[in-house]
This record gives sequence, structure tokens and C-alpha cells, in this order.
Amino acid sequence: MTDTITAERPRAGMRPVVADVLADLGEQFPDLMVLAADGHALAAGFARRFPRRFIDVGIAEANLVGVAAGLARDGHRVVVGTMAPFLVRRAAEQIRLDVCRPGLDVTFLGVGGGLSYGTLGATHHITEDLGAMAAMPGTRVLCPVDRHDAAWAVRAAVRHRGPAYVRLGARDDEIVFQGDEKFSWDAPQILGAAGPALVVALGATVGDAVRAAERAGAAGLPARVLALTVLEPFPTEQILGAARAASTVVTVEEHVAASGLGARTAMALAGRWQGRFTALAVDGRAAPVGDRAELFSFYGIGEDTITRALVGPETDPE
Repeated sequence: MTDTITAERPRAGMRPVVADVLADLGEQFPDLMVLAADGHALAAGFARRFPRRFIDVGIAEANLVGVAAGLARDGHRVVVGTMAPFLVRRAAEQIRLDVCRPGLDVTFLGVGGGLSYGTLGATHHITEDLGAMAAMPGTRVLCPVDRHDAAWAVRAAVRHRGPAYVRLGARDDEIVFQGDEKFSWDAPQILGAAGPALVVALGATVGDAVRAAERAGAAGLPARVLALTVLEPFPTEQILGAARAASTVVTVEEHVAASGLGARTAMALAGRWQGRFTALAVDGRAAPVGDRAELFSFYGIGEDTITRALVGPETDPE
């Protein structure tokens, strides 16, 4: 547990560290195959070390998943790495029926989930990926916070038998963790000291949640952040345990409301917790042209909106 939260943090991309992790996993697991769809950034190191175990199928996501399923049925661990909006939408049927329904050992790395591609617009945004993949049979879903968390998430997903999806950032993400944390499947990170308010945040929203908690504390409402990496299996008991010490719970996610963190947290707390609950998520409006930070502000999932949700509109959080 971290008692002191620092507001100013550097930023770094997830892809370079994930590329190193995949190359290392290739040494550990001689049966590991890595597949791509017209992209080499994640697999650069792996492909150099193990060129016969890397396949790029080109811009053909459905074929990509079909090849992965065939290799998995032949006894391989398989990692599929490509752009999240095209993987999850274009290959949904193949993911469900070819990989997840039979429970094959395939880890999907979705680069640029959520609003990560920013100014590239609606074709490159996918704010439903986590819920869509969590609905796939027997599939674990992870959404790492930063490069340290991403390294753990990819290792954990590949080592775990069965299908998994890991959402990765496409640009530089705020570095929230120190790198020496003990990440695990069932223990979300707790940031800040206990208080009457709790923010449950996922992935890239954690940095904004931490700064909002600081501002709420300065306004007289101490708040802590429960930083989730694993969405499925959902940490129901951990969230309920943290919420029992709070009278206000706010969830924030770079995802649509209906199938993500807010909905799942509400179900976890229903009938077992009483207090003020607010869910901040991406709504149905068309996104304007803007970078990720601007889109966070537009959809009300950034620092300012989280702060207002914590302290209430009648209190000036500045």
C-alpha cells in the first residue's frame, strides 16, 4: 500500500517493455508462437531471436485468429498482437468460436484499446473491448495501468492456461507505479490512505484518479484509489472490502458504461453497501477530434470530473 501519492510522473509507452517481455518468454517457453497482422513493434525482439516462431498474416484479422487457433490446437502457446479496434471488432466470431469456446491457450494483446489512438478518430477508438472480451467464454481480461503493470500482465496472461485479452496503450502512458509492486490476479493496488471516499479506477484512468484523490484530500475529503488491472475475473470481494470503509464510491473507466467497471462494481455493491455511488464512463456521443487527454475531458473521465464526483458540486476542489 502506498500512503503518499505523487502528482507529477513521467510517461512511457507499453510496447517497448512488452516486446522485451515476449522475447524473454520465448526463451522460457519453446512452444511459444507470436502472431501479428501487419505490425512488428510488439514482436521485434521475439522475431529476431526466434524467426521461425513469428508469423505476420498481413491485414487479415479473422485469418490471424484462425491461424492462432490452429497452432494452439497443435500444442503451442500463442500470443496474438495487433491493433485492438480491428482485432476485437473484425475477428469477434473467430475469437469466440475458434479460441474462447474451446478454451485454447491464446493471449490476445490489443494495442490502442479505449481512446488511446486519440486524434485518429472513431475508426481507431474501441471503448467496448474489455466488456466484449469479458463476455467471451472462459476469457481473462486485463487492462494494465502503466509499463510496469503491462509487463506483469503480459507475463501472467501467457503463463496462464486458456484465453486472455490484455489491453495495451498505443502512446505514452503515465507511469504510476514504481516497478517493485507485487501485482497479482486477485489483489488490486491500493493508492493513498484510507478515508471516506474511494475511487475504483482501471487502466489509464488511474493517473487521473490519483490526482483527483489528492485534490479531494486538499478540499477536506480524504480519498484512496483502488487501481484495477484485472477486470475478469472481477475482484468483487476486494472491491466490497475497500468500499466498506467509505461512504462515497466513484468508478472511472475508459470504456462504455453498460459492460465495464462501473456496471460490475454496482452489481458487486448492490445490497451489500450503502452510500453515494457515481460511475464515470464513456457515453454514446461521437468523439470530437482530440488527443487522449482531451477526449478524457470531453467524456468526463478525467481528473476534474473525478474530483467533482468525489467532493460534490457544492465544494470548490481547487
